[in-house]
Amino acid sequence: MVVCNRVNDIPKIDQSALTIGSFDGIHCGHLEILKKLEVLSSENKSTSVVITFDPHPKTILRSDLLEDKFLITTLDKKIEIFELHGVDCLLVLPFDEKLANIEAKIFLENIIVKYFNPHDIVVGYDHHFGHNRTGDINLLESYSESYAFSVHQVEQIGVDGIPVSSSEIRNALTSENIHDANLFLGWNYELKGIVEKGEGLGKTIGFPTANVRPIELHQIIPSNGVYEVEVAIDGEQFSGMCNIGNRPTLNGSDDRIEVNIFSNENLNLYSKVITLIFKEYLRSEKKFSSIDELKAQLKIDKKRCLEIN
Repeated sequence: MVVCNRVNDIPKIDQSALTIGSFDGIHCGHLEILKKLEVLSSENKSTSVVITFDPHPKTILRSDLLEDKFLITTLDKKIEIFELHGVDCLLVLPFDEKLANIEAKIFLENIIVKYFNPHDIVVGYDHHFGHNRTGDINLLESYSESYAFSVHQVEQIGVDGIPVSSSEIRNALTSENIHDANLFLGWNYELKGIVEKGEGLGKTIGFPTANVRPIELHQIIPSNGVYEVEVAIDGEQFSGMCNIGNRPTLNGSDDRIEVNIFSNENLNLYSKVITLIFKEYLRSEKKFSSIDELKAQLKIDKKRCLEIN
């Protein structure tokens, strides 16, 4: 897959099957769009193209969200998913006020048509683009004959009777419902972070932990509690359990992300980038009456994680 950050870097493309969007949390609905894109590009011998944006448009258009955590999918994860679904060319446009002010018609003509010559354009059920979100399926269809492309709309996807949307995923992530969040996404939620030196208290009770600081400032942190996780480190994966919260039994005062990795290896993780892959919510945080009671519960948590695996 070719990844470009400027239109001048785009390779020559004779004909494309194309989609465009911020892909805010690549979920089941987005995956259907990518599947449709793959089918059309194969049928028509076209180059499959995705146009997306970084940073997320909300960081530019919504100054009130500058301190908020709203991102579901990081750019790195988006690139991984796009490549997995056979995308040939990815254009990641730097999103700023200048780009935000481009009218939809101008964006269509000066970028989509000029550089990609689309044979097919695939969009979701609520697709909008361009200044003030004026670009939609109606605008695309009004120019489809002039520029000789077909427009394909993918309907909203439902899981267990619930329409899948980024809002539903955010609600699930922040309400102790990682199970549904993963169902809606179609993959297990991930959080990438840097391991920082902590106080070493976990080691003193037989459950050493790595303290993880998320790399992406705006990414959603799942609600406080204990989770079964997989931990990706330098291309290897380990089972583990993660606690998000303020460690009430240890008189903690600030929320932290700590992971106990099930490994017999002596892992030197300080300053390393690791990825937490959230699989199941085990329980809420609790203040235990003693350290021994906490240790007993942690043994139960670990046993449950190993049984789930």
